[in-house]
Amino acid sequence: MNSKDQFLALLTKRMSEKGDFPAFAKSVQQLDELMHDQNKNIADIARVILNDFTLTQKVIRLANSAMYSGMGGEITTITQAAVVLGIDTIAHITLSIRFIDTLSASAPASDEARRELAQAMLAGSIVRNLVTKLNMVNGEEAVVCALLHHLGRLMLIFYFPDEWSRIQKIAQSDAMSENDAALRVIGISIDEMSQEIARNWHLPKKISHCMISSATFTEISIPGSSDWLKVMANFASGAALLLAQQCNADDLKQYVSRYSESLLISTEDLAESIDLAQQVAAEFPGNPESGKSIGKPYDSRERLAVSIRELKMALAQGIDFNDALSMMLESLYASMGFNRVVTFFRDDGMLKAKVGFGRGVPEVLPGLIFPEAYAADVFHLSLANKADVFIQDVASTRSSSSIPAWLRETLPDVDAFILLPLVFNGKAIGLIYADWCAGTTSQIEPSELSSMGVLRDCLTRALIKRK
Repeated sequence: MNSKDQFLALLTKRMSEKGDFPAFAKSVQQLDELMHDQNKNIADIARVILNDFTLTQKVIRLANSAMYSGMGGEITTITQAAVVLGIDTIAHITLSIRFIDTLSASAPASDEARRELAQAMLAGSIVRNLVTKLNMVNGEEAVVCALLHHLGRLMLIFYFPDEWSRIQKIAQSDAMSENDAALRVIGISIDEMSQEIARNWHLPKKISHCMISSATFTEISIPGSSDWLKVMANFASGAALLLAQQCNADDLKQYVSRYSESLLISTEDLAESIDLAQQVAAEFPGNPESGKSIGKPYDSRERLAVSIRELKMALAQGIDFNDALSMMLESLYASMGFNRVVTFFRDDGMLKAKVGFGRGVPEVLPGLIFPEAYAADVFHLSLANKADVFIQDVASTRSSSSIPAWLRETLPDVDAFILLPLVFNGKAIGLIYADWCAGTTSQIEPSELSSMGVLRDCLTRALIKRK
């Protein structure tokens, strides 16, 4: 008991000295964009936070702290937390994380730390795919549980890297569990440490229950219940580990079949959710190519078709132009696996990039600007002819004046891009630009270019309605 108390006291000390986990830069960037958007909403903020382990655990922790304990009971979802804390408070949390992230002591010092963070995000992605597909009530809660299931391991890796290495060596050489190895090295199991952290942070019992690694596929309970969430968190964690270990298809299939009955979810739905998460795994911070697009998804046409239906439905429900623009850009970005998607609008004799999604967008926006006056380049040709354009190989035309110098200087990583003019009352008032970086480009099929044009046309109708 003394050993446990000593370790927990040392953990508290190291957290105070080093700060909490560093946030993923992409999440902080996206939240910064939202904070400056007058049309921001809680749903958008919740989406960004759930893509980030650090922000998820910090927001949930704060919402359940003594300061807010009288504001509505236990908080288990980001949406609830956003309602309790308010958007401004979340903005302050984001800024504090950005500050912490600049401290050298706060950055993960090892590839293992980055890999474990990536694995936690992969588990969250698997659950998010499932609850979205099944349209589950309070599905967000399951995503939070899947993320925080990894908290104990991450604490050890981040604050006790030497001890963690010893735990791993003992577990592997003596063929024992990580929990037993941790008990030998630090005097407390990983599960016990997780539970202590949960108590100290005043996390809801539903979440702390899911942080235990003892759940098995033999447990059957009602979807959404505390026990079901624990099994789901363990399932997602195990699936993420198998993907990280690059297991063969048969092993993964057997793993899924074992959990199907206990989760009351078909093997097909479980397998599809894992497969979808695996496709985007390269976007996670543990991957050395993090921050770059992974190219066009295999089901890009289906994604575009769904995006068109969703945007049309949103427009029918009265969505305004700014929301429609954001929705359309995000749909393009995700459906085609672009590196970045940006919108240019005419502004005082210039065409300026105003809003976008993707790699380094806030930093590159100031450099994405060109005069309205005609020049013999592909941007002006697209605007003048109101024509959609696809440049497949920028490298082969770098010496050509058709690729403007401002684009080559501001976005040197571009390998291919498309241009979709925005036409209002017969005049091109702007255009949508989307690119792929080197090594990820795929040929655009005519049906895909047509679908992207339909999305653009839907956006134009929203503009007409606003006018």
